[in-house]
Amino acid sequence: MKKLITSFLTLALLFTMSVPAIANPFNDVPEGHWAYDAIQKAAQAGLLEGYGDGTYKASQDLTRYEVAALTARVLEKVETKDNEVSAEAVEAITALAQEFDAELAQINEKLANSSAVTISGKTGVEYKDVELEGNGVKPGEDGKSVVYKDPFTKDLDDDDNDYVDATDYDDDDMITAEDYFKQFADLNVNIEKDGVIADLNMLAVGNYFGNFGNDEDGMNEANVELDEISGSITTEDFVATIGDEQGLEWKNYLYFNDDDIDGVVFNSGNSQIALGQRGDTRDIAVKQDNLLNLPVNLFVGVRDNAERNVVAGLDTAFNLAGVDFTGDLAFSDKDMNERVARLGASKDLGFIKLEGNVESTENFTGIQVDTDEDDGFESTKKGFDLKATKNIDKVEVSALYENYEYATEDEEEITLAAQVTEDNPYTIYGVNVFGEYEYAVKSEEEIRYVEANKELGNITVAGIYDYDNTDNLADKVLSVGYGTEFDVAGIKLAPTAQLAAIYDIDNNQAINKEAGIDASYQVNDKLNVTGGFAWADKEDRVDDGMEGEFTTAKAGLGYKVTDSASATINFERADYVNAVDTNEDFSVNSISGGVSVNF
Repeated sequence: MKKLITSFLTLALLFTMSVPAIANPFNDVPEGHWAYDAIQKAAQAGLLEGYGDGTYKASQDLTRYEVAALTARVLEKVETKDNEVSAEAVEAITALAQEFDAELAQINEKLANSSAVTISGKTGVEYKDVELEGNGVKPGEDGKSVVYKDPFTKDLDDDDNDYVDATDYDDDDMITAEDYFKQFADLNVNIEKDGVIADLNMLAVGNYFGNFGNDEDGMNEANVELDEISGSITTEDFVATIGDEQGLEWKNYLYFNDDDIDGVVFNSGNSQIALGQRGDTRDIAVKQDNLLNLPVNLFVGVRDNAERNVVAGLDTAFNLAGVDFTGDLAFSDKDMNERVARLGASKDLGFIKLEGNVESTENFTGIQVDTDEDDGFESTKKGFDLKATKNIDKVEVSALYENYEYATEDEEEITLAAQVTEDNPYTIYGVNVFGEYEYAVKSEEEIRYVEANKELGNITVAGIYDYDNTDNLADKVLSVGYGTEFDVAGIKLAPTAQLAAIYDIDNNQAINKEAGIDASYQVNDKLNVTGGFAWADKEDRVDDGMEGEFTTAKAGLGYKVTDSASATINFERADYVNAVDTNEDFSVNSISGGVSVNF
């Protein structure tokens, strides 16, 4: 044993001959000791670590495991070619490795099973003060004053949820009067251990900075809560995702939306399980693909709130004799009286594609359904349809025959359609042209839409014809838009402008005008100044007929304290005139700021 230890110390010296002197790494090795220089250089080379209390414990005998650990460090130096090692030294190292095979195996196993945890994120404080004034201000669900972000369209997320009463609006469509000064910690935690990878994002927020409440015992406690958590956990067998608004999109009558689940979604092989809760509503969903190794998928959905709704069913898709078949069978009550039964078939003959469907829906209540379906849910739909489609160059033409019995009426209809998509338009003299046409023979319902646009450098010109006789709509729109970016004396400017002339079904003319400019200036490597101004005067809207005028002014400062720390402050004022009618004038004043540190 003594010989082996001597050999190791010799190797350590070989590795550390060229290492410069540093401060004494161990508090129990005096400078006058005969081995001081050797121990100092071996520690600098990373071969000696000592003990957690900063001592070397020179008088203590080495265990076999400790010598094996030292040997492992030397082997690492050799494998990474950190030093030039003589053949004699390599031979001695090999002998040491053979002597301590068992101990080295334990070290390798310990390293392999050790966890690797990485934590990063941002923390800081935020300040915000939003004031609303005027006749356009309305009460929200919590009693706070709210207005539309853009009162002229009112629906930024295109979900057709217009204002009706105090509870009928989306949070992302509104501005709410609020005032807070809060602290936050936005953390990312990445863990890799034993084949498990966890990547989690957590946002903890103290609603008001320095605000303390009382617990049941009357003791002060911080008003801090976990505001948001998202991420994933991955193993060889499954992947679990955690977060809000996760999409399932299984069927058009079962978790159709792409933001269905606030909770956890498990995916393992052909299985998918979702557990979620949003307010008082709980969701449990299970899907098993290729049941019994057949082209059959099983799904079950449970929505538990004031009234529990359970949907269970099967679907399939397969090819038989060159024909593609699909099928659905689902029930939404235990007696199987509420059902969906569908069978579809399609065949592409090359020169034409044929499709057909047979459906029998009986008083079926789905879970998060496709709202564009024609009376297909929460009602009765029985019958069939046949469709023929042919592509002629870039034009898709089709003829659809439908014969369905609904809960309140029967419908037999032939619909003729033609479409050129925006992604594959015709280009005529540099002008992109696309659109669609649809005509229902029996009801005489007709839709026409044609758009032509062309880019001329920074200018975009577009012409639109939009006709729908069911909505008494026949708009003709001609618009010109301008947008660019350039520098003036170090100031980055981004001006925009748009002018749209609209002619309605009675040929009445309206003009919508918009203009704005954003600016930023980097004062030095730490300070950045931003600003902007926007103005609009809208006499009409193609979609909802809203009119009015508004101006918006904003300014901000961003200060970079270090590469990982920054501070911001922003001010914005918006004034709206005649936003909905002549009584709807209001203004929004907001100031926000904060300090954040990345780590």
